[in-house]
Amino acid sequence: MRKIEISRDAAVALGLGAGFGALYLRSLCPTVYYGDSGEIATAIHVGGVIHPPGYPLFGLLGRLALAAIPWGEPAFRIGCVVALAAAAAVAVLFRLARELGAARWAAAIAAAGYGVSYTYWSQSVRVEVYSLHVLLAGLLLWFAARYRRQGRPRDLLLAALAGSLGLAHHLTIVLVGIPAAVLSAHRFWRAPRRGRLLAGLLAVLAIGPLFYLLLVVWARSEPLLAWGNPVDLPSLWNHATAKLYQSSVGIPTPWQAVLRLATAGRLLGDNFHFLAWALLPLGAIRLWRRDRAIAATLFAIGLLVTGYNLCYRIGDIAGYYLVVWFVGALLIAHAAEAVRARWLRPTWGIAALAIYLVALPLVRNWPACDLSGAPWVREFARHKLEGVPPHGVLIVQGDHDAFPIWYAQHVLQIRTDVITLDRVAINGSIRRAAIEPSLWYFRYLRRRGVPVPLDLPADRQERIPLMRDGLLIRILTDLLPGRPIATTFLATGLQRPGTRLPLVAWAEQRFELVPVGIVVRFVPKQAPTDLAQLIAENEAAWARITLPRLERARTDQELDPGYVRNHYACMLVNFGHLYELAGDWARAETIYRRAATWNPDFEPAAAALAQLHAARAAQPPAPTDRSGI
Repeated sequence: MRKIEISRDAAVALGLGAGFGALYLRSLCPTVYYGDSGEIATAIHVGGVIHPPGYPLFGLLGRLALAAIPWGEPAFRIGCVVALAAAAAVAVLFRLARELGAARWAAAIAAAGYGVSYTYWSQSVRVEVYSLHVLLAGLLLWFAARYRRQGRPRDLLLAALAGSLGLAHHLTIVLVGIPAAVLSAHRFWRAPRRGRLLAGLLAVLAIGPLFYLLLVVWARSEPLLAWGNPVDLPSLWNHATAKLYQSSVGIPTPWQAVLRLATAGRLLGDNFHFLAWALLPLGAIRLWRRDRAIAATLFAIGLLVTGYNLCYRIGDIAGYYLVVWFVGALLIAHAAEAVRARWLRPTWGIAALAIYLVALPLVRNWPACDLSGAPWVREFARHKLEGVPPHGVLIVQGDHDAFPIWYAQHVLQIRTDVITLDRVAINGSIRRAAIEPSLWYFRYLRRRGVPVPLDLPADRQERIPLMRDGLLIRILTDLLPGRPIATTFLATGLQRPGTRLPLVAWAEQRFELVPVGIVVRFVPKQAPTDLAQLIAENEAAWARITLPRLERARTDQELDPGYVRNHYACMLVNFGHLYELAGDWARAETIYRRAATWNPDFEPAAAALAQLHAARAAQPPAPTDRSGI
């Protein structure tokens, strides 16, 4: 009888894995997307090192995918690893729920509901690291629970292997491993030949950390992109322990804790739709009554991960809660049994719960999670690069700006003649030199032909001017003299109100700042701009630009949610302002209206329309600067 039960569970798990594999591959983004997608795909493609802690396991799997999958862009091929890992994690969730005593139908509904939740689905159809992390965390818990029930050493070794491989991927696996180890401890101390088993455990646990030696091998080959430059053991330790980001972890103030708890609550409601979150306490009570040790383990994991997230100052925190939602799905499996037993008739109760917990979220999340027709991040990068004159310099502003451009240039070979300078990375590298001395971004620029100095002043006071755009200005004037300059900065994101950045002051003294497409060019003041020619150049640029269809896209969990929308709208307003300067108010109004219609939340577009309408009723006001910088 037991063999039949096991084979049925295996069949259901296989069916869930295959079904969600098809779903995720069907909705997989064909190219680069928001977040770290561009950076991760680029680093893997050029044989380099990903941002801390380096993710050596994912980097290795990504390289294998590039070699094994013969179609699609590199980002798509690497994304297949993400999609398949996500589908496997759904199957593991089902097996774990069954191991914890949930009925087969309840475990299947809970696993499927987790698979179509917004955060998990959206993170599983782009190049990201979270689905593999969830898979390894799920395997760790499943094998630990099996070992606790059956006492087979094989299960304990497999749990240790999953945790060890997790260390080679996402370091927060320790927040799952510690409670799982406590759960297994009682059975372990009663095991025969405990010393031999302990030796096996130590050997297995060493496997994952050994993967980090791959980072040394990759970095020593001097790839174009190698975060942390981990060419020796000290630099490898700094990179693998994510020393660069440790300053972002700290005990929050009470107000910060309230704000971050509010964010966690919003994410909870976002991923357990239609009041499904109300089932969590019911499932917790039922599981506590069934097995207090298991319940305590799950509660500990939820508290540890949530506590860490509350202490981590990061904008795109949603992916870090996926393990918490994984635990929540296990509770929902137990709650579903209680709901059906108490309030729903057996004949239609299962179908009602399946519709409520799976079908409705599937329909609701499909438009936003289907990224199969979402090339706009790649095209956004292309449009910026195409606005730069030949052999020019493009100043970019931070990860959300730079990463897709890295992918466009170094993977797709789009406008490789353009040198990109990330203002945030240059200033930040100087500021964090004591924490992260490798100056990896400077080494990247040197490999691109920019002879950035690697010997920074030892005195911090001497470094302060350099980290305030001083080195960036020196690069533009001394190291890249005579090259045309453009920037992607937005007025709303470049500086704080009431402040003036050194780069802006330097640029305005020497250049006219003029829009061309979706970038702003620096035109020397000694070369006056011909307005008619500038308008013609913008007409040609905007004729090549198709505004992306973002009405179904969700960006609220991204690092900079409004960046793409606001950038296009800002530059459209700049374009319309050129016609306003030329006296063609009808054309200016058309463009302003286009910006306001496409992005209703962009207030400068509405303001430009209102000002233009006021100008028609009175003397035209003096032109205002809407250059976007």
